[in-house]
Amino acid sequence: MEFTSFVTLIREEVEKRAGKNYTVRLNDVRKNNGVVLSGLTVMQDDSNISPTIYLNHYYKAYEEGRVTLRYVVNDVMDIYNRNRVNRSVDMRYLLNYENVKGSIIYKLVNTDQNKEILKEIPHIEFLDLSILFQCLIEKEEYGIASILVHNTHLKLWDVSLEELYQTAKNNTPRLLEYEIKSLRETISEIVQEEAIQEMDCEWCVEEMKESIPMYVLSNKNKVEGATCILYPELIQDFASAVGSSLYIIPSSIHEVLLLPTIDDIECSKIKEMIRQINDTQVKTEEVLSYSLYFFDKDRAKMVLL
Repeated sequence: MEFTSFVTLIREEVEKRAGKNYTVRLNDVRKNNGVVLSGLTVMQDDSNISPTIYLNHYYKAYEEGRVTLRYVVNDVMDIYNRNRVNRSVDMRYLLNYENVKGSIIYKLVNTDQNKEILKEIPHIEFLDLSILFQCLIEKEEYGIASILVHNTHLKLWDVSLEELYQTAKNNTPRLLEYEIKSLRETISEIVQEEAIQEMDCEWCVEEMKESIPMYVLSNKNKVEGATCILYPELIQDFASAVGSSLYIIPSSIHEVLLLPTIDDIECSKIKEMIRQINDTQVKTEEVLSYSLYFFDKDRAKMVLL
């Protein structure tokens, strides 16, 4: 079955299951790093916001014989019911900067991989990354809903890029609190302890085998948490607490790994691990960078290695 036939069939089945008071649509959504995914939305008649459920990975699983059409429809409905928003948002509030000022946050993307969309949105370059801005609409335990700020918004609001940045700099640590945990603790939350050694993840193997102190930095929602490296004084305070400068490893857009500098670790080895993990473990749209960053504790400065 062709992909277009697959997504059309899923939409029709979900529409039947949802009922007459719902509208089910398919939309191509441009994601991070130039990735375009086919998204499905289920919209109640009395609501104008809905989670987008992406169908591409379902199609791959269906083609490989790992799931049935019935399973896909059931899972889509389950995801929708668990994440549905039973209210509407008055989008007119976006017209006034004072209305949205307290909800402006920032995030990080790779500059080279997002050249096209960067033409349309206000951004500030940071090393090989770019700082983008969003208006936070909804925040759940493990997810957020947001609207990307475009150049048209900036003109409408009559706000400078610097003011937008300062607003996001103040808001983001407050709205999306950071969290630092040891790698071992993070893995233990995901898998049972006896399965750790069997994971196909070099970060895990290296940390367990060599007992290198490595830490995971993200926000408490675990969404676009790599942005936490921008939080004022956060990296400096952590480096001071461990008494060492830091290697900052871009695990994904959702988190980074903090590794206190150790004399016998070669940068080339870390860079090779970054490449392998990005190529084999991270979705294309969730890759942050293939670079390695270094935070100099004494100079309080982050650089690209």
